[in-house]
Order: sequence, then structure tokens, then C-alpha cells
Amino acid sequence: MSLSDVSRALAQPVRYRVLARYLSRIGLVIILLRLIPILVSGINGEWLFTIHQLLALAVLSAICLPLARLRPPEDIKRNEVMVISALSFVLAAALEAIPFVGTGLSGIDAFFEAVSGVTTTGLSTMTGLQEHSTGVLFARSWMQWYGGLGVVAFSVALLFLDRGIASRRLAMGEINDSRDFLGNAHSHSINLLIIYCALTLFAIGVLLIAGASPLNAVTHALSGVSTGGFSIYDSSLAAIDAWPVQFLMMLCGVAGAVSLPFYYRFSRTGIKELSCNPEVLALPVISITIIGLLFLCLDSSSADVLSRLKIAVIMGLSAQTTTGFANADVASLDDTAKLSLIFSMLVGGSIGSTAGGIKILRFLIVLRLLQFFIERTALPAHAVLDRQLGGDKLESDEVERVLLLILIFIGTVLCSWLPFLMAGYDPMNALFEVVSACSTTGLSTGITGSGLEPWLKAVLIADMLLGRVEFIAFLVFLYPRTWIKIRS
Repeated sequence: MSLSDVSRALAQPVRYRVLARYLSRIGLVIILLRLIPILVSGINGEWLFTIHQLLALAVLSAICLPLARLRPPEDIKRNEVMVISALSFVLAAALEAIPFVGTGLSGIDAFFEAVSGVTTTGLSTMTGLQEHSTGVLFARSWMQWYGGLGVVAFSVALLFLDRGIASRRLAMGEINDSRDFLGNAHSHSINLLIIYCALTLFAIGVLLIAGASPLNAVTHALSGVSTGGFSIYDSSLAAIDAWPVQFLMMLCGVAGAVSLPFYYRFSRTGIKELSCNPEVLALPVISITIIGLLFLCLDSSSADVLSRLKIAVIMGLSAQTTTGFANADVASLDDTAKLSLIFSMLVGGSIGSTAGGIKILRFLIVLRLLQFFIERTALPAHAVLDRQLGGDKLESDEVERVLLLILIFIGTVLCSWLPFLMAGYDPMNALFEVVSACSTTGLSTGITGSGLEPWLKAVLIADMLLGRVEFIAFLVFLYPRTWIKIRS
């Protein structure tokens, strides 16, 4: 029997009962979370938007309540976790699109806005944000905040599916039994939820103390901690006069780009955790480097040193954390500055955070491999050199996964860039837009808007979804053996 025949014989497709049960349970959680923006819009007397939200929840309840009663399985398989993760973002976006159609957006624009929200991207086709009601603006930011919760849940899934260095960085305390996926995931999810809520409440409090209005503080804290980037102004942070408030809002994104389990371990081990966590140490180093490059690239003839520094700090941190806040027009930057931001968005934030990109840990693994090969050339042929990063051994299969994911990421960017080139868009601006979508950043050169061709909006929608679940989940979703048993 060939290896192909063996793989067909052993391949186990997903169980539809498992998908239905857990997707319906996720739907029930979304129903509870959606009650808060409904309450906000109701208090503000926005009855039409409230009715549209209630209609969406009624449809979801009718579907989820019967399915949630299905008998739970004794276990859950890898491909089922991946499919559930991929479908949860798509279905949540479809639900969120319903109320936004009621605000005057077309169907494609409403779905684009919803996908951008639940994937914590921040690209938007909406204009005249200041003219929209409080309920609509709050709903956009809240959508990103609970989308960040989905990212956290997906990180928990990775913890128990992948036993490599990434999973060890996500662990909080002891894992009782590696086979008890559901029990371990539940206990870790509770800890991550507490950390996420604590960061959000702390961010709101700091912004209120700094003088931000309640709506400003709440919406930007929700969008910042989730590294989503939706603002209540068309010009994002540039519309806020007080630069200290801009900087504090940007720090919300920095806090969200740090691995959430890091806060848990830091509260127990203190400064010792910093010394053994290269990913957390690398975040400020890369950010400062990008800020310096941006500062040098900005036109010194059109702005003074302080103004250039303010722009460089906000834009550099925004790109590195994939938050998407902006205090300058990206289209007006030169190509060198755009390339710096593109590299920053590609790298992204930490594993286990709400940030996008390939993640700093994977970037460090690639750098460590490069260093390893260089060092290997100076050693005797029989010498043994362990591949390690921060005291953790790099296994061969983990290195292969990292390189494969980076290759898929770059391939997706190039394939998505081509349609924009065919449509006649500026190559650099088009590349920036595609990378921003794939890394779920949300910075824009002005290409994204209501006037963008629908088929190009569809390309960006696909990029945002692929980038949010890190591509592998959607590849599993599209794989035929995920769904049907193929016999040899």
C-alpha cells in the first residue's frame, strides 16, 4: 500500500454534529455580546439601528438555540478546531453586516465593514463618520473588541494543537492532560478573558483621566486593545488636537499587541519573565527602528522636528502593532516610508495577542535560523549545534511550519496584489493596501473606499479573513478530505 493510500485510509473528515454544536455555542456567545451595543443604541433613541440589530439576533437565535442542544462529543479533532475557527469569523461577519445595511451601506460595503471589524483589521468604506450616531460608532468598535476575543480563542486552540515553542509561550500554568482539549481550553480561556477585560477597562480609565470624552475614550480603547483601529473620525487620530491623548490611544494598541499570557506570567514571575521572553523584548526594538526610519524619511521642509517625530511615533507603532490608527495621510508618504511600514505590518505583533502579521516570534525564528547557518559554516562537519531561541529548542517540524506559513503569507500578498495592478492602481499603494489587509492592520493609502470596484473589495475581504486565522485554517477548510472520506 502506498503512502497516499495510507493517508486516505487514515484521514478523518469533520463531524457535522461537532461543527453545528460548537458554532451554535459561539453564536450564543455573540448574542450575549451584542446585547451591549443594542442597549447603547436604544438608550440614544436610535430605534431603526436597534431594530436591525434585534432582527439579526432573532435570526441567529432561531438557528443556534436548537443546535446548541446537540450531544457534546467526547473529543474534538484538529481539523474540526480549524474549521470552527474559520467559519466563526465568516458567520459573525455575515451577522454583523445586517445592521450596517440599515445605515445606508450597500450589501458589499456592509459585509466589508463587518469583516474588517470582526477580523480587527480597520479598513473601512464608511465616510462622514462624525455624522453617524453614537450607537453606530460604538457598535463598530465593539465589533472589533469581541473580534479580538475570537483571536484570543484561536490562540488557545493553537496552544493545544501545537506542542512547539509557540504553544509554550501561550501556556499559563500547568496543562493537566494534553488529551483533555476542551477542559484545558476552558481554563485558559477564562484567564485570557480576565486579562483582556482588565486591559480594556484600564485603557478606558486612562483615556478618561487624560481628558478624552466618554465616547472617544470608550471607542478608541475598544479599537486599540483589540488592535482594530476603527476610529470615530475620518482622519483617525489626526482629528484629535491633544497629542498626549493620541499617544495614549496608540499605547492601547501596544498593550494589545503584547501576548496576553505574558501579562499572566509577568504578574507571577516579575522582571524575570522579560529576560526569557525574546518576543516581548523584540517588540520595542523593532518599533524604535521603524520609528527612526520613518522620521528620516519624512520631508523636513514641510514640518518641524517635533511634528515629524509625532507622526513617526504614531505611524510606526500603529504599523508594528497592526492597530491601524493614523495621524498622517499615508498616501502622502514617500515610497521608502511606505516600504518601512509594509515591513513593519508584515512582522506584526506577538503570538497570543490580538495583533496580525506573521508575528514577531516567527520572525525571530527565521533570524535565528539564518544565524545558525552562518555559525555552522565555521564549525567542523561533525560538530553538533542545537537550534534554540530564548532557551527553547527549535524542532524541525516547527521550523517547517513557520517557513510554510511565511511562504503562504507572501504568496497570498503577491496573488492579491496582481488584481490591483491589472486595475491600474499605483503599484506601491496597491501593495501597501494588500499587506495592510493580510496583516489585519487597517492603514490605507486611500484605495479602500465605497468607490473601490466590488471584485477588489472581495479580494481584500478574502485577505482579511485569511490573515486573521493565519491561512492554515482556511486551507484546512478548503481541503476536500476535511469534508468527505476519500477511499483509496
